[in-house]
Amino acid sequence: MALSRPTPARDAYARYSVLEYLLIGDLRDLLEEPADNETRRWLLAVLEELLDLLPNEFEYEDQGGYLADVCEQNPNWSNMVDRLHRDHESLYFSLLELRNRISTEQSFDFIADEVKPKLSTWIEAAQRHRENEQRLVVAAFDTTFGGEG
Repeated sequence: MALSRPTPARDAYARYSVLEYLLIGDLRDLLEEPADNETRRWLLAVLEELLDLLPNEFEYEDQGGYLADVCEQNPNWSNMVDRLHRDHESLYFSLLELRNRISTEQSFDFIADEVKPKLSTWIEAAQRHRENEQRLVVAAFDTTFGGEG
């Protein structure tokens, strides 16, 4: 039996997911660093990468990705999928706001006590979002293929 290669879109999504995971790990590590200009510089670099990545990842999920598959297989679940779509916007814009706050303040030390907890909260929200997506997809799979869902 020959193994088939993943389609480019699914392969791209896998790369998005891995890159997001790595960037969030970097972000988490940076939150443990001292509140100095070097940390600020690295935080901004990681946040820029996340802000570039997230719209592509979310677009894949929304436009013909696995969330579209969930709606196709289970049309009555559209409210749950819509909630995930709204989460995409909320996650993106809250991260953008934090990046803007960090980039406009000259002294990271001055705002670190404010933004570090907010970034931690964002990380938790992003992880909850990913877990909710995964639960929905697993439930859809179970329902479609006769599992317990």
